[in-house]
Amino acid sequence: MGASQATDLTQDFRVGLLLDTPPIQQWAAQAIGTAAAVFVAPAMFVLFMRAYPCVIAMSDGCAFSAPSVAAWRAVAVAVTDPSFPIPPSSAAFSLAFALFGAAMVLVKHFCWRGPREWLRDWHPNMMCVALAFVLPQTFYGTAMTMGAIVTWVWQRRDAPGFEVMGYAIAAGLIAGEGIGGVINAVLQVVGLSGDRFGTNIGCPIACQ
Repeated sequence: MGASQATDLTQDFRVGLLLDTPPIQQWAAQAIGTAAAVFVAPAMFVLFMRAYPCVIAMSDGCAFSAPSVAAWRAVAVAVTDPSFPIPPSSAAFSLAFALFGAAMVLVKHFCWRGPREWLRDWHPNMMCVALAFVLPQTFYGTAMTMGAIVTWVWQRRDAPGFEVMGYAIAAGLIAGEGIGGVINAVLQVVGLSGDRFGTNIGCPIACQ
């Protein structure tokens, strides 16, 4: 969990670097956000669990997908189960891919130089490969593909404009998705969610 938080913090400051945000302002924003999250995060957990109790039950067909919940649940089971249900092949696979991922980073930075530097643009991003192993749902990959296509077209047609607004818009879309999830949870709790009305779409009065 500490490594995960350190990675998130690094990514936040990476975005700040791309947006040319002063680091001291980011530190202040992180402090304010942390102080607020101490109270907001438990409330959000209660809200989401009331809206989607299937998340804790890990039942199929849950309206709220939580791949990270499944991943952390697997870790909790692995470290608490006396029989240690993870096969040795999983450890070997993890070690092999850890070495492979490290090797790919070294190849990108030390091999694709000089006349071979153009290969960097085609070098696979190991973070995206690792993310695909963690997230079983395909819509994350679809969303990233759509974003990559828009980014590629925007950079080719207006590179300066993309450098000014591209990262800010991407960050705003990610934040907007999170806010939308909270709104959906509230609608689910008060009984105004989309699945309540979607089942009757196109259904004649007789079948209702």
